[in-house]
Amino acid sequence: MKARGAGYVGVKVGVKDDARGSEECGDVDLSPVLEFPSKEAALDFFGSDEYAAIKPLRTDNLHFRLACFEANLLPEDADTSKFGAYLATIKKMNDAETFNAEYPPLMKANNAKFNATMIARHSINDVIFHENCEDYSFVVLIGFPTYDDAVAYVHDEEFGAKQTAVRTKCTTGPLAIINCTNKTDAQPQYTGVPHDR
Repeated sequence: MKARGAGYVGVKVGVKDDARGSEECGDVDLSPVLEFPSKEAALDFFGSDEYAAIKPLRTDNLHFRLACFEANLLPEDADTSKFGAYLATIKKMNDAETFNAEYPPLMKANNAKFNATMIARHSINDVIFHENCEDYSFVVLIGFPTYDDAVAYVHDEEFGAKQTAVRTKCTTGPLAIINCTNKTDAQPQYTGVPHDR
């Protein structure tokens, strides 16, 4: 990853044990966020001989969902090095009519309240590639100043709890709030690339 200007920018272990920072994650132990400088760099990495040599360590030892997608909603002036946490989710849509009628205004208001930055939202059919995601409809990635902001975003009584109620009524699938990697945490996944937090 470093050779391609990429690296872990977030990782969460023990996802299923964090009731306030996860949703429908009863089978999720680990949730990482990787960042690549471009679509081409990501495809080069995942298609490389180097990655092919180590890929079985993941595919043979984990039950996983993996989606690679472009940051199609990230504002041009966004400073992603300022993110302290991510909210990552992959969902199956069960009631699109209700979701589309009720969710967007709650999300817009909640985003403004907690200074959330929309990074990406894609149909699963529009991602760069995915593995084991055939049963899901869309992916979302949102950046937050802090982990506590992201947790409050999900549970806050004014908008968050209502937003969560609509989401859990109309969709199914895991959602995890993930701390950004940094030197202080000394996580083994810390790479310093692309952001030295």
